[in-house]
Parts: sequence; structure tokens; C-alpha cells
Amino acid sequence: MSMNKFPRFSTVFAAGCIVMLLVLAGCAKEKKKEEMSFDELKGKAFTYLEKKKNDEAIAYFEEILTRFPDNPNIARYKMNLAELYFTTHRYPSAHQMYDHFNQFYPADDKAEYAKYKSILSMFQQSNKTDCDQTETEGAIRLCIEYLSNPNYMTYRKEVNNMQLACQEKLIDKEVYVFNFYLRQGSYDAARSRLKSLRDRFASIDAGLEPRLLFLECKLARKENNRKQIQETIDKLVSVHPESQYTQMAQGLATRRSFIF
Repeated sequence: MSMNKFPRFSTVFAAGCIVMLLVLAGCAKEKKKEEMSFDELKGKAFTYLEKKKNDEAIAYFEEILTRFPDNPNIARYKMNLAELYFTTHRYPSAHQMYDHFNQFYPADDKAEYAKYKSILSMFQQSNKTDCDQTETEGAIRLCIEYLSNPNYMTYRKEVNNMQLACQEKLIDKEVYVFNFYLRQGSYDAARSRLKSLRDRFASIDAGLEPRLLFLECKLARKENNRKQIQETIDKLVSVHPESQYTQMAQGLATRRSFIF
């Protein structure tokens, strides 16, 4: 009985080897992306998308866009790729793809959505930088474009909030530079920053005026200009009596020293 078992084992082992060889042969023959047809690439892309294997899906959608730009459904694949870029935090690429979609397919149902997501992508980029404000400026420009389009209504609240956040970031940066000049004794440069702030933002930010007056008070105190200090405080008390900056300016005028 025991001797008869060996032939059966050998047969099973041989069959297993054959199966393994077939699997390996199949793997060896798997096509590269560059050799795949459109349908093969699309199948792979959506298979990986369903499995949430985003990096793999991105590679196949990129191949589709590169090799089949004239496909009648190419807009759909551009949106798929833009969404994957955004999901994987590749915000510069996401912005470019959304912006491209919006410009090339303005009549598409997703054109407004693409504009909104292009803004959001740029806004996310701006949150990753403190010194270079290029992305912040870019986000503001895109917000203005969106809000000036009367046909875009769906995301107006979100876009308006992003614009305000970006403006506040730029204002904070300018105030930081103003305070730096003040500490260095560069009063003319500090005054120039205040003028720039007022010229650019005072007309669009109603809450900025008392803050600017407080900064003027700080500059006047550094220059020991008591008349200017009193005039500025009088204006704050008259026009902005409830503002925190009015109280701060009054406290500043009564202190012997002030720590920035």
C-alpha cells in the first residue's frame, strides 16, 4: 500500500510544477504599458482605481492621456487623473489638470467643479509655504476669476472664504515685515509697507483699517511723534471705539516701553 502512494505523489508534484511554469510564463508575457491598446490601458486603470491603488491607476491614466489624446472620452480620463492627483496630495499636478479641464471644456457639466478644485489645489499649496507667497497670490487670482463669472454659483461661499484666508495671509506677512523694519529702525521702509497694505487691501477688507491705524501709532511712537500718536488714537476712538486695536493703541501710548 505504501509503495503505491509514490506514483500518485509524483503525478501531483509534476502537475503542480506545470501549473507554476504556466503562471510564470504568463507573468513573463505580461505587456508593458507602452505596448497596451487603449482598452487594455483603460481596463488596468479602472481596475486599480476600484482597488484604490492610486499610484498604479495614475500611471495608466497618464499613459492614456499621452498616447490617446484624441479619444472621444478623453475629458473623462483627464478628470479621473486630476482627482487622483488631488487625492494623493500632488497639488501642483492636480491644479494643472483641473485648470486644463476648465479651459478646454468650458461647456462641460464639470467645468465649474474643475475651476473650484483648481483653486483648492492652489490653496493647499499655499498652506505649505510661509516665505514664498507665489501660490497665495495665484490662489487669490483664481478666486477672483471664479467669483467674477456669473455662471459659477455652486462653490461661491467656499471660494470667497479661500480668498479671504489668502488675503489675511498676505496681510500677516506684510505686517511681519513692517515690524521687522520697525525693530531695525528702518522707519521709511516701514512706512512704505503700511502704504502698500492700505493701497492694496483697505478697500476690500473692512476690518483692516483699525489695525492699520494701530500700526501707524506704533511707527509714530518709534519716531517719538506724540502729535501723530494722539491724532491716530483720537481717530480710533471716534471711528472704531469697540476695536481691540483701539485699546491696544491707547495702552501703547501710556507705556514707557513696548515689546514687539
